[in-house]
Amino acid sequence: MAHSHTTPTSASLEEAVTVLFCLIDDTYALLNPRGNMYGSLKRLSDSEVLTLALIQQLRGVESERSFLRDAERFFAHLFPGVVGLHPSSLHRRVRRLRRFLEPLRRAVLGELVGDPETLVVDSTLLSVLHPRQVPQSAGFGGAAWAVWGSFAVYGVKLHLLCTTNRVPLSYELTAANAADVLLVRQLLAEAGLGEDGVARRLFGDLAYRSGPLGEELAERAVLLRAERADRRPHVRQQVEVCFAALKGVFGMGRTLAKTLVGLATRVAAKVAAYTYGFYVNRLLGRSQGRIKELWA
Repeated sequence: MAHSHTTPTSASLEEAVTVLFCLIDDTYALLNPRGNMYGSLKRLSDSEVLTLALIQQLRGVESERSFLRDAERFFAHLFPGVVGLHPSSLHRRVRRLRRFLEPLRRAVLGELVGDPETLVVDSTLLSVLHPRQVPQSAGFGGAAWAVWGSFAVYGVKLHLLCTTNRVPLSYELTAANAADVLLVRQLLAEAGLGEDGVARRLFGDLAYRSGPLGEELAERAVLLRAERADRRPHVRQQVEVCFAALKGVFGMGRTLAKTLVGLATRVAAKVAAYTYGFYVNRLLGRSQGRIKELWA
């Protein structure tokens, strides 16, 4: 059913939430058939917790306390268990279920990207809290000071492989000083493209220029093109648009995580929410990239 591109109503938001929950619930049942055991003892089912985790990211709310206030106000009729739920309870449930976030995301990737012949790879620094800012924290393994443009940032690095329609295929968190070129093989393997004989092009910046890597990828029918800024094709900008959305709309660059596990959980939730935002828009007949206006 097609929707206009005007400001969404509460009815369209409720429809989007319902579609998102149905997608999560159906897929989670396949991923974890025993997940609903003892469901009667839980205020929220696992599917509801995972759906709420994505809604939190789609609405751009970092604080669980603030999000639960919103959830009680707008979604209590859909998720009765959120009424009176303590933020720490939601936080613990999401962390326990974090291993399902990426499998849930991958379940819908095939509908969004098909068989991409052109891929784009890039990386970005994610700033994190310095141990001096959070004395009680266990700290971030691999976090370090790194020069990023004209700034020095204390953080870790996110590597991402995406398609030309800005859908992330795979991603990895590494130490801030990890060389970009070393992650290409892993990102391609995790993308699950297979050895189908399809010739593909992979665009990257000069950090990905490597003779041995180019030869290795050529044997797998992947042409690596690493160009300097003034020679990059327009399609190369799509990964930068993807990073801009993840940082600007989903707040990936300003998480409130205090440990590496917490950061990894939030990153997985944000990338999954970003992907499902595309998919829900497509199912509702909306423009794929117009995510924020539906969930705000």
